[in-house]
Amino acid sequence: MKLSSSTFRLVAVILVSASMTVASAFAQDDGGRGRGGRGGPGGGGFGGGRGGPGGGTMGGDPTLSLLRVEAVRTELEVSPEQEEAITKLAEQMRPTRPEGVNFGEMSEEDRTAFFEKMRKEMESKSAEAKEKLEEVLFPEQLDRLKEISLQVQGSQALGNTEVAKELGISAEQKSKLEEVRETLRSEMQTKMREAMSNRDAGGGTGMREMFTKIQEEMDEKVFAVLTADQKAEFEKMKGKKFDMPEGAMGGGRGGPGGNRGGAGGPGGPGGRTGNRGGGRPQRPATAE
Repeated sequence: MKLSSSTFRLVAVILVSASMTVASAFAQDDGGRGRGGRGGPGGGGFGGGRGGPGGGTMGGDPTLSLLRVEAVRTELEVSPEQEEAITKLAEQMRPTRPEGVNFGEMSEEDRTAFFEKMRKEMESKSAEAKEKLEEVLFPEQLDRLKEISLQVQGSQALGNTEVAKELGISAEQKSKLEEVRETLRSEMQTKMREAMSNRDAGGGTGMREMFTKIQEEMDEKVFAVLTADQKAEFEKMKGKKFDMPEGAMGGGRGGPGGNRGGAGGPGGPGGRTGNRGGGRPQRPATAE
């Protein structure tokens, strides 16, 4: 069965989300460290804790997809110049659609290798996009985008090293989350193979419904591992609730947010300063 354009885009979204499953970053607790965060309110950037020093970026999250949503751009007060730069960046990061892929003729081993290759490619592009976005968006825009991203990701965000660190997830909890991840990943791979091999499985709609159910199951099992305080802190990290338009993320959903955190301290070394309003530095109009 060859992939249509719409089905390929859906598979790409699923693979990106799969790469964010819980504990994906737990195997490398010291990994994922990037540049220091820029100065400004809330710490700036996607890496460091709120108001703390900058750290690593959040690999595999749907940031560029979020910025394609008009309601998100409005929330962030994205300027026409920034929007132009974001559009160019999205074109650069667009996944390449494989030609002549026929899943019906692939062995299980070949399918697994294909999905793994796609996953790695999209993780790499996501990390690259994050770095370039920090040259386009202002610190407070990045902060709010991070909050919205956490709402959309739900439990999958716990796979990020910095999020796990901020929540104080213990080694025992990481082990339990790893078990959940392995179980759900195996289940998802099996269901995806079945959906793609069966032409009557409902096409993109069937796959979307399947993924939504797995996402809900994941949220329930993952959050059951957290303590009440950790759950409350995660709600706070999500900030003010953002109402994502239905269908804007291809079935993704934002969760309820807690109260938005207060302004943080300056970012890491080498950061730029500038609050909304006077004295604000100019961002480049295009992404290089």
